This record gives sequence, structure tokens and C-alpha cells, in this order.
Amino acid sequence: MDRGAWRRHAWWVGIPGVVAGFGAWAAVADDKTGWTVVSAAAAGVVGGFGPTVADRLAAKREARRRGEDALRGVTSAELPESVAWLLHPSREVVDFLGRGWVLRQLESWAADPGAVAVRLLTGAGGVGKTRLAREYAGRLPGWRCEWIHAGAEEQTATLIASGGVPSRLLVVVDYAETRDRAGVAALVCAAQRATGVRVRVLLIARGAGLWWETLSAAYPQQAQLLDAVTGRSQVVELPARIEESEPGEIVALAARDFAAHLGRPVPAVEPCDRPADTPVLRLHAEALLTVLDGKPRHGRYDVLTEVLGHEARYWRFAARRAGLLTADDPASDALLRQVVGVAALLGADGPDEVAGLIRRVPALVAAEPERVDRYAAWLADLYPAADGTGLGVVQPDLLAEALAVRVLRDYPAADRARVFTGLTGAQAVRALTVLGRARTHQADAATLIEVALGVDVPRMVEAVIRVGVQFPGVFTPGAVRLLADADIDLGWARRVADLVPHPTTELGRLAVTLTTRIVTGFTPDTPPDVQALWMDEHAIRLAEVGRRTEALTTGQEAVNLYQELTTADRDAHLPDLAMSLNNHALRLAEAGRHTDALTTSHEALSLRRELTTADRDAYLPDLAMSLNNHAVRLAEAGRHTDALTTSHEAVNLYQELTTTNRDTHLPNLAMSLNNHALRLAEAGRHTDALTTSHEAVNLYQELTTTNRDTHLPDLATSLNNHALRLTEAGRHTDALTTSNEAVNLRRELTTTNRDTHLPDLAISLWSVGYVGLMVGSVTEEIIALTAEGVRYFDELAAAEPAAFEKRRQAARRTLDELRRAAAGTEVNEPLPAAEG
Repeated sequence: MDRGAWRRHAWWVGIPGVVAGFGAWAAVADDKTGWTVVSAAAAGVVGGFGPTVADRLAAKREARRRGEDALRGVTSAELPESVAWLLHPSREVVDFLGRGWVLRQLESWAADPGAVAVRLLTGAGGVGKTRLAREYAGRLPGWRCEWIHAGAEEQTATLIASGGVPSRLLVVVDYAETRDRAGVAALVCAAQRATGVRVRVLLIARGAGLWWETLSAAYPQQAQLLDAVTGRSQVVELPARIEESEPGEIVALAARDFAAHLGRPVPAVEPCDRPADTPVLRLHAEALLTVLDGKPRHGRYDVLTEVLGHEARYWRFAARRAGLLTADDPASDALLRQVVGVAALLGADGPDEVAGLIRRVPALVAAEPERVDRYAAWLADLYPAADGTGLGVVQPDLLAEALAVRVLRDYPAADRARVFTGLTGAQAVRALTVLGRARTHQADAATLIEVALGVDVPRMVEAVIRVGVQFPGVFTPGAVRLLADADIDLGWARRVADLVPHPTTELGRLAVTLTTRIVTGFTPDTPPDVQALWMDEHAIRLAEVGRRTEALTTGQEAVNLYQELTTADRDAHLPDLAMSLNNHALRLAEAGRHTDALTTSHEALSLRRELTTADRDAYLPDLAMSLNNHAVRLAEAGRHTDALTTSHEAVNLYQELTTTNRDTHLPNLAMSLNNHALRLAEAGRHTDALTTSHEAVNLYQELTTTNRDTHLPDLATSLNNHALRLTEAGRHTDALTTSNEAVNLRRELTTTNRDTHLPDLAISLWSVGYVGLMVGSVTEEIIALTAEGVRYFDELAAAEPAAFEKRRQAARRTLDELRRAAAGTEVNEPLPAAEG
């Protein structure tokens, strides 16, 4: 029995009587050695409550026998022999090598009963993540390991929560970044909460990007738990280099194992310089080619191309066996290659989709149904899907990605477009995922992404919302550009706009493009309440991307509409009017209209007090938000005593709300504490201000660890303000360090959305100068940073003088004083602090 054979026995647990009646267990296992459990009966009380031990044992044996009988009927065939499959990690043709430090780290994780239940194993394509996971699973005596197929994450979570799992269970989720995020989140939470058993979840992905950082946003009912267990400390990054061996040694050892497997002589391996960070898949591919050719390769060549060339012989042989070919014909070989390539790009979930996929190949567009059926059967037999459903594709992934890109690259423009026409939602997501991954090793992938996005804009926009966070900056800009002029249905736009998370850095411009199409598409028949709702949403989205002037105008229109609606039906529309006024006050403050902002904020607060009196549970969160915002407006008006009282009331309410639902209200509590620290400092209560500011920073760091896209701007703001509190406390070194940290975060944010984050970066650069001046650390670097901030304020004030002129002047004064101090002149007068 090979080392993977034990995994061919699915874990089977009877449901206790308390859950009798569920009817059947859903299949969750995704075994990569060639079988998959797809269903099994478990109705009724499996264990039974017989009067004797013998009866109970007999019942257990009978349950086990039924499970084994079911398994024999649902296991899929062994994967076919092919050159490409020899490289697949499930085959384990080549002995595992190295990675000792990673294995030891993962083994310690499994052994520690108090460890967080999840680890994320990341690394570029082809570095050996899946093979390492298989090796790791085989080194855990007494543990059951299961590989969960796509779509079974929530089922597995339910199974774990029921308690019907082995005492030691390792669940592996490959391609985790492509899975349903809510399902992955549910699985992680179930594993973390499991009692009486030890469950570990090993996620495998190419990177820990926004999909990982925003996982809690996909599962808000357990957001706080996810925030606590999905931080950077749970990420294990696998480098390409195997430290224990040199690349040449890896090739030689792999050639030995491939030769033994194929029954061929062991060839000599060419001694040459190979980069130390060459992915192990490419090294193994080189070794395999050397064995197949019977001699070493000389010079430079693309191992993926060469492996695909050998794999084409397998396609040709299978096609002859299926009656598709009668003789060798280059045109037929090219046709087979195209079918496999399009399948690798799109995949298919049923016979109709497979047939449609085949007709996307130019030479088969008008093929007779009987011919399409034969190609479909041939394709399905090449690479049976691991989960027993859908369509399998050539593996490993790097080969699939390379083949898909090269097939499409060779098509004329019209044929390329046909491939992307009429895709299902799942196929659109898969196409973008394959092309997004291929960008790292296939230069033509970027061009194909533009083609894919432009063929069916609505379908691809929906796909971008699902995969955009996996590939920051790759799909969203093109989708925004195309959506602006596409012919779209407004009902579709409203539905899809609701799918965009809020707030979001990556998808913000896409959201505002959708709301722009919605509000510009109003007709005389559009109901006023619908207009008001989308005008308010449009104002929020505009503000998120830094288009403050437009946000102010749009917000005022929303307020006007809600005021008209409230006049006609106060009870129905009063909550919406309060919300719109609250939002509009923020826009007014951003525009420098502080008197109007205070008046509008007071009106919103008054309405929300009225609503809370009538229904405290429903409107208390809204009241807390209005109190927080109104405290800021009072401070801007110089009413610091009122501001402190109001801010304190907001903090108290958020603390109350957080005790009952921490996940939902923690971000708002952090925001309220950050603002309250400013009010305390204004009142001269510097010790309390420092304590409160530190608490806000801690909460934002906790939130940002797991949802960076959403909370990073707030963390930067909190750090900027905390640096000022540290300055007031005389902690000079900490103040400078914290101030620079805020600058670094805001630089990062500004690179992704300059319009939105440039004002904040200008504030933090100014703050560095202020802190440096206050603590007596005036260096050339600090002067240069402050001068940079002044330049940005010059730019901002030129465009929006009411919003930025006062701050521009204050930052200029700070810079002047820094230069005087550097020249040995004392500071002339107190300077305003760079808050914000």
C-alpha cells in the first residue's frame, strides 16, 4: 500500500439520536489520490440505545458495514496515467525532500491543545504546498485527515459542530482563496469552537491577500472570533527554495524516482547553474523530461511547454481510443490541444456546460451533436474530477494556466471573444482566477484579461466582485473603465451594487461606477424613496473614493428628498431622514463648512434621540453614531466642554452595545475611543487621553490583523493621533516611531487611491514635523517629510480652499518653525497639533 492509500478510507461517524432525522450525510471529502465520497446514508439513530454492551457493539458494526458498502459504490476510478499526472502531488512519484522547519512547525501546531485551530500555508504556484500538506498529514499518527472539496465547507462545519468527528481531525482546504469565503469562515469557526476533540484546519493558497484579511467581513455573525484566529501569525509562507538541497541535487533525485516509476534507465543530469529559488515543480518537470528523452537537455528551454508536448501524446492516444482520430494529423493535434486548453480555462459543472465548452473551440462551433458528445466523453475521461462531479482539467495548476493562456494567445480576436461569451457565473470566476494566477508566469495573460472583461461586462463585473480581493489592482481598474460605458440594466446595477462590501479599498471605484449608473438612470417614474436611497448611497461611495465635492452635492439632494418624504409620511421615513442628515453632516465638515455641519449634525442627533425613545433596541446603535459625530462637530466649533460630554456618552453606549454583540460594534467602539481621546486631550486630561488613545490603537490593530482592507485607514488615523498623545506624555521616542508608522501606512493607502488618502497622508507628514518639533528632534529627514506634507496641502487647497486652506497654513507654520529650530532659533509661538 502506498503512503497515500490510507487516505482512501473516508471518515464515517454516526449521528447521535439528538440529530436523528437529518436523513443523510453530505459528501465533504476531496481525496486527491483518486477517489471521493459523494454520499452516504445515515438516517435514524445509528448508535442505538440497546440494553447491553453487545447490542451497542453490534449496532456500531452494522453502521460501519453500511458505511463501507456505501463507499464501495461511490468511489471514483483511479486517475489516468499521463505525463502531467506524474507531476501531480497526489501521485507522490518523487520522494519528499526537505522542508523540515515547516513540518516541525506544523507538527507542533497539531500537538499543542491550546493552539489556534487554523493555519494558512501560502506560496507561489509550483513550490510544493499541496505535496507538503500530504506529507504532513502522513506524519500525524492517530489523526484522520480529510481534503474537503469545493462547496462542502459549510457542510463540514456543521459536521464538526455536531460533535460527530474523530478525536483528532485534520481538515485540508486546497485553493482556499478560491472557495466561498463564508463557508471557509464557518469551517474555521467550527474548528475553533470544537470541544472534546481536536480539530485543525489547514488552508492552502497562493497568498494571504485581501481575501484572508477580510474573511471576517464574509461571516459577520462570528467576525470577532475570526478576527482573533486569522491573523498574520497563523500564516506559514513556503519559499520556493528548499534549503536542505541544491536545485541540481533535486533534479537528479527526481530523475532517479521518475526512471524507477517508468522502468527506464536513470539518465545523467546536466550540471548547470539553476536559480536557487526555482520552484520545485519546474525542477521535477526538468527531471521528468530528462527521463523521457533518455538524455540530458542542453541550453535554455521552457519545461512547461516541453511537458505539454509530451502530454499531447497522451491526448492523441486517448482520442484514437475514443474514435476521434484515425491517423496522425497536426491539425487534429492542435484541435485536441485547444479543447484541453479551453477546459483548463473555464471548467464545466455538467454535460450541457461541457458541450458548450467544446463548441467554443473555433473548429467545433458548428459540430454535429454526436461529434460534440464524443469530444465530451474523451475530455471527461482524460482527467476525472477529484470530487466525482464537474470536469477535471490538466494538472498541476501551472501547466493548466500555461496551456490556457497559450491556446487563447494563438486565437484571432473574434475567436478569443467567443471563448468568453455566454459564460456561467462560475466559469467567469474560474476564467479570471486562472488568468490572474497566470500573470505571474505568462506574459500574455494581461492582454487576455482585458479581452475577458470586455466581452460580457455585467457577467465579469459580478466575477470581479468575487475575485477582486484575491488580485488587488488586476481586475478592478479594467472593470471600472468598461462599466462606465457598457449597456446595462439598472435593476441589475442595483442588485450588484448591494454586493460590493462597504467600506472597501479594492472595489471602491467599482462601487461608485455602479451607483453613478444607477442615479443617472433615474426616470420620471422612479419613486422618490428609491431615488433618495440611491442618492445617499452614491454620496457615501463618492466620499469613499475622495470625490468630496460631488459627495456633498449628492448628499444634499438625498436630504432634500427625504425631507419631502417625511413631510408626507413622518413615521415611515423619519429613520431614513436621520441617517441622511448624519451622513450629510460628515460631508459638510469635510468641505470646511463647520457651522452648517454642526447644525445638520444636531438635527440628526435630535431625530435619533426621538427614535430611540420610541424603540431603544432598534435605534441605539444609530444614536451612538450620531453622538460620536456630533462630538466632533462641537469640538470643531470650539465647544470643548459639550464635545467631551457628548463623546463620553457615545463611548458609554458603544461599550454597552459591545457587551451584547462585540463583533458588530467593536469597530465603532474603536472609532469612538479614538475621538474621545482627542476630546480628553483638548480638556487637558492628558493621562486619560493617552490611556484611551492606546485602547483605540489596540482595537484597530486587532481589527486590521484580519480585515486589513476595511480597517487600515482607521488604524493609520488612530496611530497619527496616538503619536500626539505620546508627545504630550513626554514619551519622545515612542511618539516619533508611532508618527512614522502612520506615515508609512498612509503612503501605502495613497498608492492604491490617491484622491481618497492624500489629505490623510498630508496630515501625517505634517504630524511628523509637529512631533519632531515638540520633542526637540529636528533632523533633515523630518524637515523633508514636513515639506512634502506642505506640498500636498498646497495641491489640495488649490482645488478645495474651504476644506484645506487652514490646515495648509498650519502645516506651513510648522515647517517654518522647524527650519528656525534647525538654524538655532527658538520657536516663536504655540502651534496647532496635526490631528486626524
